[in-house]
Amino acid sequence: MMLYCRPTFHRQFEFLRDKVLNEGHLGWILGPPGTGKSITAMAFASTLDRSEWIVTWIHVGKFMDWQCVRLIGNERKTRFLEISDVDEVLMVDDKRHHVVLVDGWTAANEFMELTRKCVRWFLHSNGVKQRRLAFVCSVATRGKFQEDMEILTRAREFRVCSWTLHEYLNAIKDDEVFQSVSQCLDAPAVLPDEEMSRAAMVESKYYYAGGSCRYMFHFRTATVATKLSDAVDSLNDAATVATSGQRSSSSINRLFGMFQRPRVVGTVSPVISQYVATLIAVRCGPEAMETHLLSCCSSIERSNPALNGWMLEMVFFASLRNGGLALVDAAGNTVDTWGQSVIVVTDGIPALSSAQPVWIKPEKWNQGGYDAIMVCKRTQHVRFVQVTSAHKHSFRINHFYGWLKMLSESPESFEVKTMEIIFVVEQEKLSTFDFSTVTGNGLLVPFGWPKGKETDLVRLVGIRRLLGQSPL
Repeated sequence: MMLYCRPTFHRQFEFLRDKVLNEGHLGWILGPPGTGKSITAMAFASTLDRSEWIVTWIHVGKFMDWQCVRLIGNERKTRFLEISDVDEVLMVDDKRHHVVLVDGWTAANEFMELTRKCVRWFLHSNGVKQRRLAFVCSVATRGKFQEDMEILTRAREFRVCSWTLHEYLNAIKDDEVFQSVSQCLDAPAVLPDEEMSRAAMVESKYYYAGGSCRYMFHFRTATVATKLSDAVDSLNDAATVATSGQRSSSSINRLFGMFQRPRVVGTVSPVISQYVATLIAVRCGPEAMETHLLSCCSSIERSNPALNGWMLEMVFFASLRNGGLALVDAAGNTVDTWGQSVIVVTDGIPALSSAQPVWIKPEKWNQGGYDAIMVCKRTQHVRFVQVTSAHKHSFRINHFYGWLKMLSESPESFEVKTMEIIFVVEQEKLSTFDFSTVTGNGLLVPFGWPKGKETDLVRLVGIRRLLGQSPL
């Protein structure tokens, strides 16, 4: 097995060596699933001198048999484990020191008795036969704990944060690493015929996988999308989960990441990726999304800038789906309101109602030209919308033309009499917003857009900045 060691790997290694093994603290390794906590702990265990140390690895899960691996001398023994077997496994009769690593722990009731047994065993350590214990958790927080027990066990925590885009890009610079994971970097390109660079492959997959290294490098994109979509669909209350994050008892841990707050103590736990954020956004009202973002957006912008770009998109779709969206000019005056609408997620042409407008959200990440399309068959009206938090944005006219051509060749085709292209930007950026590049001039002539005049016909409107979010 080949491991890529980001800086957090070495810090977790040092925590296990210094705090747990040498100083005898009870260790708690915390973080979202898919960040590398377990594999790092396994790597650490493999380096111990087995002439001095017995290593016991216990892997637990709510819906699976518990597994135990014992490393003693040159032997490796495995067995399934019941709660009634734990005392026997821990009380191995040997003169060597003993370290126990419990992997997969959460605060679930199913693991409480195991926790009590392990801690009781750990507290009987002495200078002759040292006992060491660490829990490798599948969650970012332990929940409630007893202060007196913290003091008694001299507990210490180590937090493993989600991966940033910068860390992924550093990893795939290594040829061997890239070759071993390239088959999973299969998210669609922005341009269908584009030969993507390594960085573009990672950035495309990042839309889906976000901070989960497991989803980035271990699963193909279609599998990741299905897993996350199913997780969102299984939520009882998407709004509650979005606003409570890791604190919500109904949250599914894999939907959330964790990032270090810059320059201050603590972490922030946003949803794991833009794909998940958008899925939740279409189920929540804008107030719920703003409550969630108010608690974390300013920290996210600084600790992981790649996440900032999709915050406006979250509120855009949440507003459309739940109550409507107010658009403003640079002075903050309302210039238009788009009413509450059904949103269809597809890369094709859906069934178009002859009575009501239909909003379409592309399924693929970043179409290169638009984030949403409004189609009204009754009024023969098509509106393309690009939502951006940037000061500049490319204007690739071929993307708009390509969708209109697809519409004309579909069973839902109709003559387009009104065609709009609207860029929705933060209110504060309206006066200085500009296009970085313009390509495809002349393609929209059949729709009444003269060649060379396209940028003049684009409509710029603002969306109010989220409360508590500082302008960039």
